Amino acid sequence: MPTHEWTMAGDEYGSPPRPRRKTRPIVALGVLGFLGLVTALFLIGVPGGSTPSLGPKNYRTSVDCQVNTVGSRGTVTISGTITGDAARYSVTVEVLDSASQQRIGVQTFEVRGTTTFGGTTEAQAPIGSAGIECKITKVA
Repeated sequence: MPTHEWTMAGDEYGSPPRPRRKTRPIVALGVLGFLGLVTALFLIGVPGGSTPSLGPKNYRTSVDCQVNTVGSRGTVTISGTITGDAARYSVTVEVLDSASQQRIGVQTFEVRGTTTFGGTTEAQAPIGSAGIECKITKVA
C-alpha cells in the first residue's frame, strides 16, 4: 500500500500559474470613455465655451428688405434680427423677385454678440414690377 498521496497542490515543481493581466483592458476602456465624453461635450457644446454647438438651436428671426433700382440694376438693403439660445449664428438670406420667384441675391451674415444683422447686396437680375421677397434660407 502506498504511504503518500500524489497531489499538485502546494508542490514546488513546475511553472507557477501566470497572473491575468487586467491593466491593458482597463486602460483601454478608460481612454475610450474619455474620448466618448470629449466627443459628447463637443457635440452639445460646453456652456460658456467657444466651441460651436452642432446640435439644433432654438431661435426666432425676422428679416426685411428694401430695393433701390437704377435702370435695370439695383441694390437690396437687408436688415434683420435673431434671438435665441446661442451666442452666435450664421444666417443666410435669399432675395427673390416676387413675380418670377427667381433668386436675385443672396447674402450670409455672421451674427455674434448681438441680435441684429444687415447689409447691402447687389441684385443679380432685373427686378420686376411686383417687387422683391426676402427669406431666411439657413441658420447655423
